[in-house]
Amino acid sequence: MVVAALVAAVVLAFAVRGLLSARVTESRAVALLRAGKPFEALEEADTRLSHDADDPHLRNVAVEAAKQQVDVLLKTKDVGQVAQWLEEQLQRRPYLRPALEPRLSQLQAAARARSAAQQGSQGP
Repeated sequence: MVVAALVAAVVLAFAVRGLLSARVTESRAVALLRAGKPFEALEEADTRLSHDADDPHLRNVAVEAAKQQVDVLLKTKDVGQVAQWLEEQLQRRPYLRPALEPRLSQLQAAARARSAAQQGSQGP
């Protein structure tokens, strides 16, 4: 009976420690988002999500960080470059795919349209 209680206490301690660690990571990532550092927030969230992608709160923070980073990149980069960045992120971080695949499709379509328009304006 005592051994079972000790084992249960140890298991509970590890579970609480993991949960607290995830919440600390989430808090740091949210703080980085609020500070206007979406890429850093994504990296922070990824420190835990790359090992355990099942945390819905942390996954939501990572998705928001990636969305904000796309918006930041679109201000300074060509849409094709932004599409390539997002595609790389979805390959590297598959937990982002369900939420951001539609955005990737939009960016790729915009890049194709822009490329076609540039081709057309160059003439024969």
